[in-house]
Amino acid sequence: MINIQSLSVSFNDHEVLKNISIGFEGGMVHGVVGLNGAGKTTFFNVLAKMLKPGSGEIKLNGTALAIKDTAYLETTNFFFSRITGNEYLKIFSQTNTGFNLVALQEYFKLPLDELIENYSTGMKKKLALLAVLKQDNPIFILDEPFNGLDLETNKILELIILSLKQKQKTVFVSSHIIDPLLTTCDKIHLLENGCFIRTYLKNDFPKIEEDLFGKLKSEASQVISKAI
Repeated sequence: MINIQSLSVSFNDHEVLKNISIGFEGGMVHGVVGLNGAGKTTFFNVLAKMLKPGSGEIKLNGTALAIKDTAYLETTNFFFSRITGNEYLKIFSQTNTGFNLVALQEYFKLPLDELIENYSTGMKKKLALLAVLKQDNPIFILDEPFNGLDLETNKILELIILSLKQKQKTVFVSSHIIDPLLTTCDKIHLLENGCFIRTYLKNDFPKIEEDLFGKLKSEASQVISKAI
């Protein structure tokens, strides 16, 4: 169980996360959705211990969450220049004894002996994902993991997320593409203006799009009808 109490984060006197108190069950896939600027990436950065909050605490099963507890796939990953894909993967210790690079390469088909600087956006995303999967942490945080991936790899990623759940990992995933979340998540949490305002169970998933985009669609339709 992950328990968050009174979590707040501010940048230049602007409060991005606002006194969040929420619990997340372990061994489940939790989707986090929200419009741009809602605070999703900031929340993930705090959860991954990449960013220190202004106040509040996060506990995993009653103990303060540590950086070793999380494996984090960021939206945009940093890569050193002039190194190959294989060299990048060697930076990360393999604590997941079941990790099989050869098997995954059947689907990822990455040119691991080539320099990463020659990779496409999707190839870089797949390489970063491989590095994350080498780890055996209890919590996996995937920030916009479907961005830049082709249709085939998107489906593979959905299967990977479900496999992590089967291994009793707790997975957090955000996406601007709602459909993958509907098929992989046990619960989806709506973040709005720095606050979690609603949690959806599977039966409630059809309501998410209207809650997210209802106001936007109404306002935009009026503007577009006059502009086109």
